[in-house]
Amino acid sequence: MRTNSQQRRAVFTLSMAAALLTAGCNQQQAAQPAPAAAGAPTLPAPNPEKNAYFGDLHLHTSMSFDAYAFGTKTLPEDSYRFAQGEPVQYLGQTVQRHAPLDFLAVTDHSEYLGVLRIAADANGPFAATEWPKLLTSTDPKVREGVFHRVAESFTADPRTPIKEFLTGDYRPVNWQHEIDAAEKYYKPGKFTTFAAYEWTAMVNSANLHRNVIFRGPNYPAQPFSSIDSWHPEDLWSYLDNNRVQGIDAIDIPHNSNVSDGLMFDYKDSFGTAITRSYAEARGRNEPVVEIAQAKGASETRPELSPTDEFSGFGIYSKLLGSSRQGKFDGSYVRQAYARGQEIESRVGVNPYKYGIIGASDFHSGISATEEGNFPGAHGLLDSQADAKKLLSPNDSSIGEPWVVVSAGALTGVWAEQNTRESIFDALRRKETFATSGVRLKVRLFAGWNYTADLLKKADWVPDAYAGGVPMGADLPAAAGAGKSPSFIVDAVKDPDSGNLDRIQIVKVWFKDGKSQEKVFDVVWAGDRKPDAKTGKLPEIGNTVDIANATYTNTIGATELSAVWTDPYFDAGASATYYARVLEIPTPRWTTYLAAKNKLPVPTIVPPTIQERAWTSPVFYKPV
Repeated sequence: MRTNSQQRRAVFTLSMAAALLTAGCNQQQAAQPAPAAAGAPTLPAPNPEKNAYFGDLHLHTSMSFDAYAFGTKTLPEDSYRFAQGEPVQYLGQTVQRHAPLDFLAVTDHSEYLGVLRIAADANGPFAATEWPKLLTSTDPKVREGVFHRVAESFTADPRTPIKEFLTGDYRPVNWQHEIDAAEKYYKPGKFTTFAAYEWTAMVNSANLHRNVIFRGPNYPAQPFSSIDSWHPEDLWSYLDNNRVQGIDAIDIPHNSNVSDGLMFDYKDSFGTAITRSYAEARGRNEPVVEIAQAKGASETRPELSPTDEFSGFGIYSKLLGSSRQGKFDGSYVRQAYARGQEIESRVGVNPYKYGIIGASDFHSGISATEEGNFPGAHGLLDSQADAKKLLSPNDSSIGEPWVVVSAGALTGVWAEQNTRESIFDALRRKETFATSGVRLKVRLFAGWNYTADLLKKADWVPDAYAGGVPMGADLPAAAGAGKSPSFIVDAVKDPDSGNLDRIQIVKVWFKDGKSQEKVFDVVWAGDRKPDAKTGKLPEIGNTVDIANATYTNTIGATELSAVWTDPYFDAGASATYYARVLEIPTPRWTTYLAAKNKLPVPTIVPPTIQERAWTSPVFYKPV
C-alpha cells in the first residue's frame, strides 16, 4: 500500500512528466540564441588569476505581483541602468548608486509575471473586472489587500490560482520582455546581465523560494512557476530537462532563515528521508545559496551557535506575511553544512554542499545596497517620505517591522572576465563570496603544502592556485599521513566603507555521529591579544558618532591576510571551512535616516553595523 507521501509523489511525477513534455516541445522551438548585443566592445584578455566582480542576483520590478501591489513602477530596463550608476526615478525622486555594479539579474516572480501591470489598465483586457479599480487605489490597505489576495492564491492550502491571470499569452510575452531587457543592457567586459526569475514556493508561510539564473544565450519559452508545482524536486526536473535542450541554468535558495526548518531538512518536500538521487539532483542544480539579503541573514543565530559572538547579525525571525516565529533547526546555512555531512555519511552524497552569495531581494527595482544611500526597498510600504513613521516600530506585510529590513547584500565572484559565461561558471564552481552590501574583496585557498611566507610574494595568487584549491572546491586527501591543511585568507576593504576588524575561519565538522563547530580568529587589526582564559579577541573599538551618523577610519586595517593551519585537524572527520571578514562599526541605514531628519534613532535595531563578508567554503571528506 502506498503512503500518503508516495501517492502525492506519484501525482506530481505524472503531472510533471506531462508538463515537461509540453515544455520540452516549447523549448525546442524557443531555445534559439538571443541576438548579440549591438556594438559590443572588445573584451579584455581573460585573467587566469581572476578578478573580483560585484553584483546582485535577486531583484524585483513592477513585473512582480507584490512589487506592483506595493506601488513600484520601475521596469527591468530601469534596474539595469541603475546598477550601472545611472540616475533613475523611484517614487518621485531621483536615485543613483555611488559605486556601480558589475552584474545584475532581475528576478521577477514567475507567478502571474507582469500580469498586474496589465490588469491595472482601465482600458485593457481586464477593464470589465474589479482589478483596475483595486490596482489603482491610493488606499494602502486596499493595495495591501490585493497583495495578500494574489499571494494567497498560490501559497494557501488548498491553492486557488486566479484563472483570469493564467489565460492568454501574458506569461510568455512578459518573460520575453525580461529576456529582451537583459539582452539590451548586456555589455560583455563591462556590465553583465542575466535573464532570470524567482520560483516562489511557500508552504504555510514557510519560504522555499529559489531564483533561477540562466547562462544564456538559450532560454525556455516561459518560466516554470510554483503554480505549476511547489515541490523543488519538480523545479530541478524542469532545469534538468532544459539542460538536455541546451538551456543551462542554476537555482539559488534564499531566505532559509524563514523557511520554518524546511530548507535544510532531513526530509524531501514529500516528507520522506533524503536519498542519494535527491542529494545529487539538489547539488546539480543548486551550487550556491543566498546567505544574506534585505530580510535578514541566514548564516546562523545565537540559539544555534551560542559560542559565536557575532552570530546575532541580521536576525529576522517571523515567517513571511505572518506573526509566527519559524523553527530555527533546518533554517540556517552553517547548520546545513553540518547536516549535509551527516546525510552524506548515510547516502554517500552531501545535498547541502553550498557556495555562498548575497543579494538585495528589493522590490523597488533598484539595487541600492549602500547604507548611507538607501531609499527603501518595498515601494510605498517602506518609503522614506515619512521618515518618522518608518523609524517607529510598526507592523508590516512581510512579518517584521520595516526598520528590521537591511540595506541588502551583494554577491562577489572571482572570474576571468566580466561576461555571462565567466560569471556563471564561477557560480557553478562556487568561487564566490557574499557581502552585507559593501564591495569588500576576500579570497580563501586551502592546501597541504603552503608555506608561512607565501604571502610575502607580491604575486602569490598563482602559487595559491598551483598549491591548493580555491573557495568552493574540494580539498583532496593529503599526500602523507599526519598533515594538517593550511588556509590562505586575504581581504581588502571597500574604498568607500569602514576599515577591517578581523578575518575568521569557521569550521564545521562531523565525527562519530556528531557535528561540531568552532570559530577561529585568524588575523586582525591592531595590537590586540586574545583573552588568556576565554580565547576571545577584544573588540576593535567604535568611532561612530550616532547623532551625526559619521565615523572615522582611525582604527582597523585596509588589508588583512594570513596563512593559517588548522590546529585541530582530524583526517578521519568530514569538515567544511569558510572565512568571515568583519569591518569596524559604521552607521546603519536607520541611523543615517534619523540624523538626516533630526529624529531619534530606533532602539529595536542596532545603531551601528559591522559590515561583513562570507566566502564559499572549502570542503574536506575523508578517503
